[in-house]
Amino acid sequence: MVRLMEKLCRLGKNLVVLACAAVCIWCVAENFQSWAKEQGGKALLFAAGMGIQETPVPAAGMASDSPVTTAEPQKPQTVQPMELNLPDDGIVPFHSDLFPGQNATPDPDRANGPVEEIQMDGGTQIGNFYVRDSTESGTDLAAELLEQPDVDIKADGSVEVLIYHTHTSEAYSASSPGFYYTDMETRTQNQDMSVVAAGEELCKALQARGIGAVHDKTVNDGVYNGSYARSWEVIQKNLQEHPGIQVTIDLHRDSMTTESGVKYKPTAEVGGRKAAQAMLLAGCDADGSWGDFPDWRLNLRLMLRVQQKAQELYPGLMRPMNFSNSKYNMNATHGSMLIEVGTEVNTAAEARYTGQLLGEILAEALTTI
Repeated sequence: MVRLMEKLCRLGKNLVVLACAAVCIWCVAENFQSWAKEQGGKALLFAAGMGIQETPVPAAGMASDSPVTTAEPQKPQTVQPMELNLPDDGIVPFHSDLFPGQNATPDPDRANGPVEEIQMDGGTQIGNFYVRDSTESGTDLAAELLEQPDVDIKADGSVEVLIYHTHTSEAYSASSPGFYYTDMETRTQNQDMSVVAAGEELCKALQARGIGAVHDKTVNDGVYNGSYARSWEVIQKNLQEHPGIQVTIDLHRDSMTTESGVKYKPTAEVGGRKAAQAMLLAGCDADGSWGDFPDWRLNLRLMLRVQQKAQELYPGLMRPMNFSNSKYNMNATHGSMLIEVGTEVNTAAEARYTGQLLGEILAEALTTI
């Protein structure tokens, strides 16, 4: 009887173990079925020993061998923006593939050359500024500085200044990586990237000071030859429409490349920002060879005053004034000027800033004559 009872106990224990095992198998089967439905064909490969289960990516700050306890959805990480040295006006051109201020190396598959940032000076000192005189005319520049220019700006809102561009499509760079490509585009129809952008800032600065100005953006260099003949027509059209114009400004962009292929980037720092250096060009007809430029001294006197004022307000912004045997449509008025702003390796932001500064210089000079 005792033995019978022992056998029954052992049988009961075995039945309990079998029941527990059955429950475990049932749970595993249920989980496997759910997993197989989610994995689809991958489940068959895994079951056959040919599949690889993906290892969960550890959460930030967790060691790679830490167990994953809960499959919670990952929150999107916030990406902090890079701190870039943006152009002076804080604008990164949308079509540029180089962000200013980042270390950049040229594409080895494109021919390139170095850019050298310089501040140009030299020439003959006249007062607080310098002039490069190539005329051999013997003109006494210091004496001309003391003579009165033939302009009388009223600053009453009427149009008294014309800004135009003989070479309208002269372009600037989008960024300043320290090199240039020899196949770079130096002309553009995008007027936000051309000398027109500098002219627009110049115009706005004059208007802000109450000086009426008009900015003619006519493209005169669609065909390069004949550009000055076309810009002469632009001047005459505006003089007819606005007979009060006394000052005409032909705004250009210069270019300087050495024989060894170095491009110069004339730059000044004004108020902690980079600006493209600018240059005034004054024409001369001392021997009368031009035949239609008898009043060249009147233009010269005005430009000497402007150069002097620029050095007072923003030292270093202006390159030495260029005084040469040239005309360049400066026989149109007694207040005709030609101004070069930077070179093709200056940025458009630098050129725009210079346009603004030139407007402030001109406004001050024109209203104190």
